[in-house]
Amino acid sequence: MRVQVAVNDGAPVRASLSSNGWFSVHLNFQTGDQAESSSGSIQAVSIDCSNEPNSGHSVWDIGKLSVGDKAEIHVVPMERQTADRGHTIHRVTVEAISNLDGARRLLNAISACDKELNAVIERSQRVEPEDEFKKIAIAIGGIFTELDRNLI
Repeated sequence: MRVQVAVNDGAPVRASLSSNGWFSVHLNFQTGDQAESSSGSIQAVSIDCSNEPNSGHSVWDIGKLSVGDKAEIHVVPMERQTADRGHTIHRVTVEAISNLDGARRLLNAISACDKELNAVIERSQRVEPEDEFKKIAIAIGGIFTELDRNLI
């Protein structure tokens, strides 16, 4: 799969995934009171699953978007042009936990982390002002999200 994405008739960014996995283009905007004046972003993301259980993630940051901007996405044949290199590339390797004992230790560590972070949320909800509690809850939610996305 290959796409070519351009914002406001600017220089196109080419992104592709030629192996098994997932490939997508994301438009991200804030909603709410400040939505009209805030900017959004557009990016392409690929997840290469051809070497499971390991995976590779690539992100192409295509640009910022504002109300009235035009984003064009073209799905193009693989043989047409090469893709630009992703701006963010990382590999997730689980070879270190390929044995049963290593997997058990990892699961125990994640479980202990989960219990401790949930205890912090519960304590802070009782003793912190609401605005501080929200900051703590968002930070801990980010930790859970990253664990889920990158490890579990």
